[in-house]
Amino acid sequence: MQADDKETLLNKQQELIRAISSVVGDLVKQSGKSGRKISEEYDIGLGVISKLERNLVSDIKISTIWKLINAFNISPDAFFKKVSDNLPEKFNFFE
Repeated sequence: MQADDKETLLNKQQELIRAISSVVGDLVKQSGKSGRKISEEYDIGLGVISKLERNLVSDIKISTIWKLINAFNISPDAFFKKVSDNLPEKFNFFE
């Protein structure tokens, strides 16, 4: 992989994390609970939700996404649709 390709992939990863962070922030607000309370109730690492809300995460585990989906009682389809709606138009990883 060339340096330009790595930079492009990193930029796209950051866009995806921003979209996930935005969705998590909205879902926390809609839940009426604090990020700390959600973290405790659903065994999500302390501070992960807070960092997501502030877009301070550089990577996220699939298991964390799974826990977030359960915490917010949302289907994976609905969660990823919300994420997709927060991505730039025509976003993809293969350009």
